[in-house]
Amino acid sequence: MARNGARTFIWLMVKACRLSHTKGFQLGLQQILGADSANDFYALWTPACAIFESLQSLDDHFNQRDATLPDADGSEDAPFG
Repeated sequence: MARNGARTFIWLMVKACRLSHTKGFQLGLQQILGADSANDFYALWTPACAIFESLQSLDDHFNQRDATLPDADGSEDAPFG
């Protein structure tokens, strides 16, 4: 299976999202950023995670399409569009 930059980025973001749901993540974030900033960050992070998780679920359609186009080899240098 070909791996391109988009697939790798989505995979890494979903991994980060899963790690952010572990016990103690919000507490650690509050200690680093402060309570208000951590709450603001998490309010944006949670919907972003939902978007990345839905993109990953559509992986067959959007991300594998790069490797199946006749003029693309699935590499990072393949033309977009």
